[in-house]
Amino acid sequence: MLVTRVLGQCPACGHGRYGNVDVYGNHVLRGCERCGVSEQVWLPPLRKKILYLDQSFFSGAFRGGERNRHYVELADHIQRAASAQLVTIPRSSIHDYETRLWERGDELLEFIKRTSRGHTFERAYNVERRQILTGFRRWLDGDVSAYPLAQREALSEQVHDWDGYFVVGIQHQPGDNEAQREFKRQSLEGLLNLFHGWRASEDSFEQCVAGELAGAKKLYLDAFLTYFTRLGQGDFSALFDSPIISKVVEQMRYLLPPEQTLQESVRACASFFDSEHFAKLPFQHVRACSYATLQRMVRNGAYVNLERARGKLSGFYSDVDHAAFYAPYCDAIALDQAMAELMGERGVDLEQTFGVKVFSLNRLEEFHGWLDDLEAGVTDEYRQALSNAYPE
Repeated sequence: MLVTRVLGQCPACGHGRYGNVDVYGNHVLRGCERCGVSEQVWLPPLRKKILYLDQSFFSGAFRGGERNRHYVELADHIQRAASAQLVTIPRSSIHDYETRLWERGDELLEFIKRTSRGHTFERAYNVERRQILTGFRRWLDGDVSAYPLAQREALSEQVHDWDGYFVVGIQHQPGDNEAQREFKRQSLEGLLNLFHGWRASEDSFEQCVAGELAGAKKLYLDAFLTYFTRLGQGDFSALFDSPIISKVVEQMRYLLPPEQTLQESVRACASFFDSEHFAKLPFQHVRACSYATLQRMVRNGAYVNLERARGKLSGFYSDVDHAAFYAPYCDAIALDQAMAELMGERGVDLEQTFGVKVFSLNRLEEFHGWLDDLEAGVTDEYRQALSNAYPE
């Protein structure tokens, strides 16, 4: 066996290469490289705080320098808390996508991987699919209780294990970065082009939310019907090149009686998309209310200067998705100033709705204080366990 943390001489044979092999779940494996004697040192169970860091934090900490010194200091504090197994900072598929748009994307992604210590959230489309199928089952059963938010929808329970010494990384193939940057630019311009109409609108917040939900319903149904039509016309390449969203309604239909016709099953899915069950899905609630809140802010005089709006809202859609898909499963999330303010607005109110602490990256003293409180709760017994697992 390979000893990676040498502690001293083997108690059985006296060889000087005795120590920790690795940490597995809730124990340390110790052994001797010569005679093979081994033992397990058990560690107390963990329940780490789940912390989500948006892309602006990672970019600032990675750049470093005097201008980003506050990000670097916070990154060091977070790493200390993570080394003490108090927090974990999983990486998401939205981090992966946004990193591709960055000039030094490969280096930034490696930085994010090191910070996350190999922990990852489920990909955003899997979180979306699981919430929709759970909500659809509850709608079919007539269950009107609150959505049963479960961390396992977005995270493996292994995130609460003691971290091992090694992280296995998977190299993702890059996409067409220039095309993705152009799509992001066009999306932003499309958003800004809506502002004039929003300022003239008299729609209430509730009507704006309803409009967003109706738009989501149309996307799901249109994507499925396009996919289904292509298959019906013998275009079986649709199985491979259709957007992931096109499979949502298809999977919903599996939960319906097999004797239902296509029209009946699509009608049932459409009725679900019109229901409170769909509106109250965590990702859909945050998305729809965030877009409606931005409309309200624009009507009330925000973002009059479009050039400044471009700077503040350049990552708006991705920033909303960071919060919509992952914040409900976290204990805390750190966002840039504009997005943190939006998430605290009436209607979204991320903290009150899901119990997740929202930190603004322009007010880091509160963030440091939260980490200080976690560190202050460490007991002598826990420090001994840390010493057993990670000897200096």
